[in-house]
Amino acid sequence: MKGSLRNWTIALVAILLWVFASPAGAGTTKSINLAMLAGFKEDVLRAFLPAFEERTGIKVNLDTAPYGDLYKKQLLSLAGGAGRYDVLFIDEPWVPTLAEFLRPLDDLAKQVDPSDFVPTTLAAGSYKGKIYALPVDPNVQILVYRKDLFDQRGLKPPGTWAELLAIAKQLHDPSKDFAGFVMTAGSDVQTFAYLTLFLWSWGVELLDANNRAAVNTPAGKAAAEFYLELLKYSPPGVKGYTFADVTKTMQLGKAAMAVQWASGAKPMEDKEKSVVAGKLGYATVPKQARQTPIRGVWTIGVAKDSKNPDAAWEFAKWLASREFGLLAVKYPSTSSAIHNARYSVLKSPTFTGTLPYAEAILTSLEVAKERNRIPQFPDIQEQLRLTGAKITTGELSPADGLKELEASINRIMAK
Repeated sequence: MKGSLRNWTIALVAILLWVFASPAGAGTTKSINLAMLAGFKEDVLRAFLPAFEERTGIKVNLDTAPYGDLYKKQLLSLAGGAGRYDVLFIDEPWVPTLAEFLRPLDDLAKQVDPSDFVPTTLAAGSYKGKIYALPVDPNVQILVYRKDLFDQRGLKPPGTWAELLAIAKQLHDPSKDFAGFVMTAGSDVQTFAYLTLFLWSWGVELLDANNRAAVNTPAGKAAAEFYLELLKYSPPGVKGYTFADVTKTMQLGKAAMAVQWASGAKPMEDKEKSVVAGKLGYATVPKQARQTPIRGVWTIGVAKDSKNPDAAWEFAKWLASREFGLLAVKYPSTSSAIHNARYSVLKSPTFTGTLPYAEAILTSLEVAKERNRIPQFPDIQEQLRLTGAKITTGELSPADGLKELEASINRIMAK
């Protein structure tokens, strides 16, 4: 497999060098530094960088960090004025905090046809009416299910969480090492996403109109209790699972359903790694009081103090382009894909004909809920993770966990 992927990459780069060849591509003249997410999505970017560098003469130096460290690294560097980064790969909840250190892109964005972006994705890189980052990867939560098993049993994709729980109970079979549902729990970073999804689905807002915590309610307790109930029909080691474990469990055919970020669906369709490739169905996540998949768009921004702002913009423009999006569609991502936020890509035959979850991405983006657009949200998100860990491991009851979460959020907002 490694050999075939290496050969595929070499061949692809050769093709891209031809496609992107231009008189301007004779030798590197500028260098920019990119703060990039390590591992996840990194393989997709590295596959196409040689073509960009050859065409533009811009050398891109990657400084990678895992998700838990990337935001802190970016914030410390930008706030310290060290000029370490020219361009940054930014998760959308970080934009409000980093905005003061980023170059406003409203005028430049006119060059890239902003009307082609799904509106919710363009909003991900905006703050207080200004664009600070362009959308690159329109990540959103989707429901993944074993369509082959559903068809065999005459089941339909669940529209409500109650329906999902009933199906999970029906298909759960520990004697065959088969789970009804798979997600993360415990201290993994993705635990915040499941707790938040359930709270939102039950109609709970994290903050009220006065920016005070609003999670410690009967609905919030019911949402947290549902999380615990669903864990009963998950794999035995689920409290130690990560994003990659959710994908792997589905790839190995060991679960009937999962809620996963769309970027994690592509490896499930890899015929060399997934025994269920071609057997999966995709839909918008279920609802309780409302349907609220979390939007998690990755964006690209230019540092205000970049020493090479023009080169940084050229790279940002390319990464958010239709051309890059169409190329990335067919790259065999091993862990987490980069899709594209443009209608012209999401609705193209290349996209819809290659990825069976194409419709689920677009439908989910159109109803997705954004996390609170406030500078404090990264800290609130971390508290959601910590509380989710305590509840799912039994350290705290749902009632006590939400009480602690509410107090933590209020302390953050009071700073």
